[in-house]
Amino acid sequence: MNIAVITSGFLPVPPTKGGAVENLLYNLIKYNEKEMKVNFNIFSIYDKKAEEDAKKFKYTKIKFFKINHFIKCLDKMIFIFAKYILKKKNSQSYRFILQRLSFLNKISKDLKKNNYDKVLLENHPTQYLALKWRKNYIKYNGRYYYHCHNEFPSEYGCDKIIKNTKKIICVSKYIQSTLKKYNIAENKFVVLRNGVDENKFNSEISENKRLEIRKKYNIKKDNIVLIYTGRIVPEKGVLELVKAFNQINEKKLKLLIVGSALNAIKNKTLYEEKVEKEISKNSNIIFTGFIEYSHISDVYKISDIAVLPSLWNDPAPLTIIESMRCGLAIITTKSGGIPEYAKYDNAVFIENNEKIVNNIASSIEKLVENNQMIGRMKSYSIINSEKLTVENYYDDFIEIIKGKEKENGSILH
Repeated sequence: MNIAVITSGFLPVPPTKGGAVENLLYNLIKYNEKEMKVNFNIFSIYDKKAEEDAKKFKYTKIKFFKINHFIKCLDKMIFIFAKYILKKKNSQSYRFILQRLSFLNKISKDLKKNNYDKVLLENHPTQYLALKWRKNYIKYNGRYYYHCHNEFPSEYGCDKIIKNTKKIICVSKYIQSTLKKYNIAENKFVVLRNGVDENKFNSEISENKRLEIRKKYNIKKDNIVLIYTGRIVPEKGVLELVKAFNQINEKKLKLLIVGSALNAIKNKTLYEEKVEKEISKNSNIIFTGFIEYSHISDVYKISDIAVLPSLWNDPAPLTIIESMRCGLAIITTKSGGIPEYAKYDNAVFIENNEKIVNNIASSIEKLVENNQMIGRMKSYSIINSEKLTVENYYDDFIEIIKGKEKENGSILH
């Protein structure tokens, strides 16, 4: 079975520049090399390092599309206009508008020219445009799927095409509930919980390596380490976390901010600049910038508590699962699909209200004063994430694509 997969259009696969969705897809690709149940045809934005990495796969073909310099320059102008003239709070959404449209147009041509058994759209409804253009939705009728990692910002004029999707694969029950307003038939939905590579996140590191990594970030042996991993965007609550940490008077505490790929981009948003300014006030905050996914587990393993204070209804943050698999205690908000992954025995759920900064600070202070509680939470994190593996994720994905999912429409490993 040949499956065409449409990716984001701004982060490459393999995920040489990060990205949660890109890493999930990469896990499927790698596991498929072992199981050999399908052939993946991935459409990705071009990246030299990703192109080299892709050569090792036998059952996955990755088609890389380059974007010309003129389009990149226009996108830069649009971003600057949105940031400085319109003063858009979500100016990061304006970074790759023309690039993504160009990317989708090239994919549309490919879908028209070739014939794949299935088509999978990963993560954004704009990707339906690749089916709408050249009437590919007719050609692939009954054979296209949508993997929904986030709420729909819009239908982009593709409402009928969306309703005719074979299956909409949701990362949580919460994200499925947000799509009810589009009057999509109930039998179109299936829930597939995210999973991570248990070998990567389960394996122990030696005490010497632990101390070596800590030394790299100027972290002492007796320091208690908090970690935030993810995008530097308002909805993730990064600024609130940094402000909360700056309220705490505890010299043994360190905060690691592990930023995503977008933070390496020269055109920073106003929000990113605010976060960096707040970080500069405290020498106990270490901003690592982007860390390659192959090394991210080591950074988790030198940490004690993961703080993920999402201010929005986060559908199913991969960082929650990664933190749990590495045996970290969790501080987070009870929002979106998070409670479908983290539980009360391994997580402190804080109130997401106007006192969010104080709520984060007080939760950190109470937890770091109780080593026994941290120990218990760490143990339950490992227990609660035992089934959230790549193997289960891959097996369930294949069942969905082959139309063999459970009758109740949900797979909840």
